[in-house]
Amino acid sequence: MSSVTKTTTYRFVDWSTYVAVFAIALVLLAGMISPIFQRQIFNERLEVSPGEVVEFKTWELKPQLIGAMRIDVDASFTNNRWTTYELRVLDEQGNLIVSALKQAWVESGTWREGGESGTWREKDVEAELDLQAGDEPETITLAINILDYTDTSGQPVEGESVRFHVRVFNGAIDTRYLIPGVIGTGGLALFCVLSTQNSGQDTIRKFMKDSDIGGRAIMGGDNNLICCRLKIVADETSPRVLNVNLWLTDGYGENIYDDLKRVYLTFHRDEDGDIKRTTGNFKQYFTLKRRGSYGFYIEVTPDAPVDETVLTVREKVQTVTGVSVVEIARD
Repeated sequence: MSSVTKTTTYRFVDWSTYVAVFAIALVLLAGMISPIFQRQIFNERLEVSPGEVVEFKTWELKPQLIGAMRIDVDASFTNNRWTTYELRVLDEQGNLIVSALKQAWVESGTWREGGESGTWREKDVEAELDLQAGDEPETITLAINILDYTDTSGQPVEGESVRFHVRVFNGAIDTRYLIPGVIGTGGLALFCVLSTQNSGQDTIRKFMKDSDIGGRAIMGGDNNLICCRLKIVADETSPRVLNVNLWLTDGYGENIYDDLKRVYLTFHRDEDGDIKRTTGNFKQYFTLKRRGSYGFYIEVTPDAPVDETVLTVREKVQTVTGVSVVEIARD
């Protein structure tokens, strides 16, 4: 004699998906709270001539757990000019610790096409440098040096200077590296979801060009989730809803479970808007306490419009969320 219980369970949830989603949330949270740690300590405009070195800020750089000191530089100069400027970091004695070069340019012109004309302007003038102290605090000085200043033909330009808007922030976090983190953890979460949906191993896989389908296999046991899936393909005359009658038999052929479900179909249309076919899917989870031979049989009604059915039964399945399960125990 068998006992049948319908319940909702989370026992078979694969929690790796939620770990990956939690990792995505942490990366996004880091991006959202990063401005909290950032503090502006310098914001001025400088004018520098070619060959001139301008020192503009001296302070003590201290070690910190989160963020770095960021120097943002935005250059401004005449159109159709190229310049190479250098950001310098000097120690207390004026010796160079580190430097960064930026080749900045501004170009403009006119265009004509098909009797129309207009102007264009493009530029690349911004630079950024992040600094972190070592184990000990260190007094540093920041400076800007213009190495060359030319026109578009490469000829040096005299009598012009370059204007810089310099901002220095402490505790800045480079959020550019968070983007690969989001992509990586997002890909991991997607992989976990797909892996969970395709988890388990086939015990029954049947294809029939008929409305009646079934099969028998060895399955079940403790902590073993079984998923029964049915795919229905019907013609254009099918009603919107089909009835799916499912019953299970044990190793002696005795009926241990039966149920009737309604499956709502999806109508597929061609380019002219005419219905070319309909499809529907049915899914039910089971746990069979005693491992043994079980038969899964399905009858779809009305059967006239049904072209084909595919029955798949998998065991050792995992789920993404809690699911409704039919628990069958044999005395």
